[in-house]
Amino acid sequence: MVHIVDMPEPTTGETSAATSGGVTRRAYSTNVSTLTERIAIRLAADGAEHAVSAAITIALRGQSGHDTAGFAAAVGLALADLRALEAGTIAFVDLPSAICDRMHTAGLEPLLLVDLDHQLRGT
Repeated sequence: MVHIVDMPEPTTGETSAATSGGVTRRAYSTNVSTLTERIAIRLAADGAEHAVSAAITIALRGQSGHDTAGFAAAVGLALADLRALEAGTIAFVDLPSAICDRMHTAGLEPLLLVDLDHQLRGT
């Protein structure tokens, strides 16, 4: 059984989106843990072999504001390696250290993600 954390989205930062006229980089922040979990569940439903590692990478790239090439450069990965991560072909235990470092900085909990990985993979 997969447990979905039900936290409201979006959460606002210092400036309200209503007063600034819309969602802006400064006005919108999200709970990256909730986002990662939701992406992983969707990817697993779509058949991704390593949905959690893909979701971590996708969420961190989204949080960074970079496009694929920019994020690959920022974390020191070849573009093909980043695409493989986002496609779910790389296992959680094989995540590159640059992704793991950002995962910790973003406040993602590795033990909870390992548990989610086991749940989604049925192991």
